[in-house]
Amino acid sequence: MKIRYFLMLLTMCLCSQNLSAQNNTTVTGTVTDNKGETLIGVGVLLKGTKTGTSTNNQGQYSLSIPGNNPILVISYLGFLSQEIPVNNRTKIDVSLQPDAKNLDEVVVTGYQTEKKKDLTGAVSVVDMKDVANIPSGNVISTLQGRVPGLNVTNSGQPGGVGTGVGIRGITTINNSSPLYVVDGVQTRSNIATLLNPNDVESIQILKDAASASIYGTQAANGVIIITTKKAKRNETHIDFDAQLTTQSFHTGIKMLSAQQWGDAYWQANINDGRVPNHDLYGSGATAVIPEFIDAAQRIRSANTNWANEVYGNSLLQNYNLSIAKGSENGSTSFSVNYFDQDGLVKYTNFNRLNMRLNSDYGFLNNRIRVGENMNISRWTEKLKPGGIEELAIAQHPIIPVYDILGGYAGPTQGIGDKPNPVRLLDQQKQNRLEQWRIFGNLYLEAEPVKNLVFRSNFSLNFRNGFSSNFEPKWAEGDRKVDKNNLVTVNDYDRDWIWTNTANYSLNVGKHTLTALAGVESKESYFENISGRRENYIIEAPDYRYLDAGDGAQTNGGTASRNATDSYFAKVNYTFNDRYLLMGTVRRDASSRFGKNNNAGIFPAASAGWRISQEDFMKKVDWISDLKIRASWGQNGNDLLDNEATYTKYSTNLVSGGYDIGGINQGVIPRGILKDRTGSPNVKWEVTTQTNFGLDVAMLKNRLNLTLDYYIKDTKDMLIDRPYIALIGEGGYMAYNGASLNNKGFEAIVNWQDKVGSDFTYDLTFSASAYKNKVTSVPDDIFYTYGGGNGIDRTIVGQPLGSWLGLQTDGLYKTDADLNNGINQQGKGLGRIRYVDTNGDKIINDRDRVWLGSDQPKFIGGLNVALTYKAFDFSFFVNGMVRKAYNNSKFYTDFFQLWTGNHGTRLLDAWNPNTNPDSNIPGLTALNLGNEGQTSDYFVENGNYLKLKNIQLGYTLPAEIASRFKLKTVRFYVQGQDLFTITNYTGADPEGLGYPYPLPRTFTFGARVGF
Repeated sequence: MKIRYFLMLLTMCLCSQNLSAQNNTTVTGTVTDNKGETLIGVGVLLKGTKTGTSTNNQGQYSLSIPGNNPILVISYLGFLSQEIPVNNRTKIDVSLQPDAKNLDEVVVTGYQTEKKKDLTGAVSVVDMKDVANIPSGNVISTLQGRVPGLNVTNSGQPGGVGTGVGIRGITTINNSSPLYVVDGVQTRSNIATLLNPNDVESIQILKDAASASIYGTQAANGVIIITTKKAKRNETHIDFDAQLTTQSFHTGIKMLSAQQWGDAYWQANINDGRVPNHDLYGSGATAVIPEFIDAAQRIRSANTNWANEVYGNSLLQNYNLSIAKGSENGSTSFSVNYFDQDGLVKYTNFNRLNMRLNSDYGFLNNRIRVGENMNISRWTEKLKPGGIEELAIAQHPIIPVYDILGGYAGPTQGIGDKPNPVRLLDQQKQNRLEQWRIFGNLYLEAEPVKNLVFRSNFSLNFRNGFSSNFEPKWAEGDRKVDKNNLVTVNDYDRDWIWTNTANYSLNVGKHTLTALAGVESKESYFENISGRRENYIIEAPDYRYLDAGDGAQTNGGTASRNATDSYFAKVNYTFNDRYLLMGTVRRDASSRFGKNNNAGIFPAASAGWRISQEDFMKKVDWISDLKIRASWGQNGNDLLDNEATYTKYSTNLVSGGYDIGGINQGVIPRGILKDRTGSPNVKWEVTTQTNFGLDVAMLKNRLNLTLDYYIKDTKDMLIDRPYIALIGEGGYMAYNGASLNNKGFEAIVNWQDKVGSDFTYDLTFSASAYKNKVTSVPDDIFYTYGGGNGIDRTIVGQPLGSWLGLQTDGLYKTDADLNNGINQQGKGLGRIRYVDTNGDKIINDRDRVWLGSDQPKFIGGLNVALTYKAFDFSFFVNGMVRKAYNNSKFYTDFFQLWTGNHGTRLLDAWNPNTNPDSNIPGLTALNLGNEGQTSDYFVENGNYLKLKNIQLGYTLPAEIASRFKLKTVRFYVQGQDLFTITNYTGADPEGLGYPYPLPRTFTFGARVGF
């Protein structure tokens, strides 16, 4: 019976399936572009289902669909998608139109917006989806290697507060940091302290003078425009993001153990022909580690890895909640962010609470608009002791952290004099640095007649800070300090800007005109007050206040102010969507300059030709868009001492006090000293820049290319001229004296395509190369300024920051090498062989030549983004080509230069018997040849390639998320700084010297939208 029922059920199912198949209809067709060319791989999907296909090599498709009048979704990368009802048809041909969203994308360019296709200057637009989930307290740090012409130097310092930014090389010998404009608010403040990266909607970088000249005297170093997120019309959403990141130290230098140090010392003395003898390691045939390293036998010998004591694994937490609601008349968005990052250096930390409120509303049919963008942030920092990174490799390993009584251990005779790093960390961890900031603007817009908009904008940037630094009494080894002291500082700065503009746009036939005129006033004010007191009986944190001490106390305070008044205008003209012209002029008057030159005028002009719009290009179907650009302009730089134009005096007891009465007793009156001489003729630094550019989109917008070449000259740089002693006190005076030149090439290439209906890929490669050189300095400092030798070597013609030193030619390895007729101090087997560049057979300062600089010659990055259905995968690699001065060789390659620790590279030092092919100088305890002097032995290939970021994500399908009343759900994991390819022998080629190390990170993140 059961078998019979089963057979009946099976028969019914087969019949049902057959009837269903009979009701299906096969739809066929051809998909072409707007020029009639067939498209291959176009996705054809039945709306609301996973049923679909793609076009073949002839652009044809065939799809079986049910007969209940479904809808086809036709989609292809670079073209606008279409939804087509079948309406009982069996043949549907489709013509897709190019997606011009990239060209029609609106770009903020300073006081106004422009369409990307109409830009005639060098403006880079950041694709925020590539950097949105990178864990960082500073959104600018995530742009490293992604924007051509933008050089971002990252530091592992918590919060990203140590991030450095340069645009198109070094523009000045003074402050080269760019201007930031956040929602119209101009600032040079650290972005990590005022902005939550989750709030950022878009970033544009104005790189050439024409695009940045609207900001006049502030724009010589480039402008970075940041726009924060705002609610969209008739949309309400709530989003929550969470990240948890682990960080680990991975860039250390391998150092000698305590025994290896002793063995190296023994071999060095043997090489010197001396009998080894050391205060700690004895005088036997081999080095012997003693039980104690001090005479009192309180410090037991150890084998300390100081890097492990200074650095440790740490966590980063980042949580963001945003609420946005938009209507026909306006919108409001609110976000709150909590960011907490522990540093790799123990006890260091950056903690920030950030809140942002953006709103805008229209009245009287949107002819009156009011809005605000307000950000409030509070952050605290736990800072590292100064120089702790270098100390971690310099301290001797035989020294323990603590002595047998629990006190700090310290160095004794013959093993250096560096302080105990752990003591410094313990002292610093209770110090406080607390700050808060209000940053934002209020604006009113009125449109009395169509296309004429008046806008009044008032912006404020107010910061208040407090720091408390306590130095307790301490003892380590046989060293002791019996005094303690507390220093507290309270300071604030206040910047306000009031901007009033009128913007008019006109469209008549083939003519499009926009005109902008504005006036602006700004003031910056800073003030601080400090106090210092000694002798605290109780050192606990609760007693670290000035009143709790009873010793000597001092106080101090300073203030500064500067103001600027500006007038500016800009005109954009387009004819027939083909020919583009732009002109800008700005006049700035600054209180920083003397009465003779307190105002400057900065003009700019640019032009563009959209060749692709010409009739003769219509048949060139493989080019979607083609534009050439050219621009010229001038920008200024007023970042100098507010009081450079004034003659300054100060009272001084030590240098200016004098016993006028000659009574040789009592209090000596303070005298007045002249600190510097004012210069009423000081004027602006002026940077003149010429730019040539090409923008092209090809192969149905799948391939996009942007090229730029620029020439950038800075003249009248502000410097303090050195003076001879005969001038006496107050000889320093600011004046306009030196010039710089930068030339560079930039490129960004993007390829995006789709394979089938489920797989897309996007490849973006960016590259930039530039050369920098000093073009002039005053005659009286021609051979001394910038590191010249004072005789016949000048910095003119060399990159700024170049090294002047000796050239080397390997090592002296044989007696024949030694018999070369060159008189060189400390000459011997295993020693560095310096080059006699002037041919006088003597190695001295006259043989020093320019060795180059660490300025990048090439910066590049490759971003690869792949999506398959609900999965996304991306990775980013970046690299740099440059020279690197590896000053860590002072510790790693030369035993004779330092009595503390050394690197394990010394184990591979030259030895005539066991290691004759080595290029590391032989071990010696005698610095007879002054081998620590500047030479190209320290200059290395600093090139590197890094896997900077890799990410895998999964987005829950919308139909599943909606079951839980959710809009979006996404999970992802990512890693940063996973590997580096380099020949550099220092810690990290990305950060030369002894910087705060960059961590290797692993992140788990989630985003939920309601």
